Formats: sequence, C-alpha cells, structure tokens
Amino acid sequence: MEPVLPLSEDMADAIEVRVNEVGDILYLRFLRAKIATGREFGDWRNLDYDSEGRLIGVELIGLPRGVSLRGLPEADRIREALIAHGPPKLRVEGYEVFHPLNEPAPTV
Repeated sequence: MEPVLPLSEDMADAIEVRVNEVGDILYLRFLRAKIATGREFGDWRNLDYDSEGRLIGVELIGLPRGVSLRGLPEADRIREALIAHGPPKLRVEGYEVFHPLNEPAPTV
C-alpha cells in the first residue's frame, strides 16, 4: 500500500462538497488537481489522489443508508471537512455519514 501524504493546512480554502441531484452520492474535494490514481475502499467509498500522492477527493455512495469513514486514510480530516463544509441535510454521526434522498422535482 502506498503511503498517503497528509493534507496541508492551506488546502482548507479549496474544500468543496457536492451531493448529486438524487442525494445518494457525495463528492468532497480537498484540492483542485489532476487525478492520477484512485483507490476503492469497498463498493461505497472511493478516494482520488494526485501524482504526488496527495488526497484530492472522496466519493461516498449510498448516503441514505449511511456510509462509514472508518478505515479510510485521513478519516478524521474527511469527517471534519464534512462537518464544516457539508450541505445542511448532511448528518455526520461519529464516523457514519448520511444524506436523505432529495424529493423529485414536480413535473409540469
């Protein structure tokens, strides 16, 4: 397993959190950089890294049923970023992350 370099404090300004239209997938971006490699942690958690091994972003899939951050590199930083920058409907309970499904837009 390749070592994961820690995030630097100056990366906090670049943090961005997006939840898809349905509300079941979240992407947390720490750094605007080209993705060099990705690592899967089970079916529901994916981490993206740049060519220097820095964590660029985290994809969490299946938010309505909850996704665990346990076992992820930088789990504490990911958790803190989600608490500080996550959308209003996002719930972080310990190391579990939840987001309800969004209501579909009414059809006209």
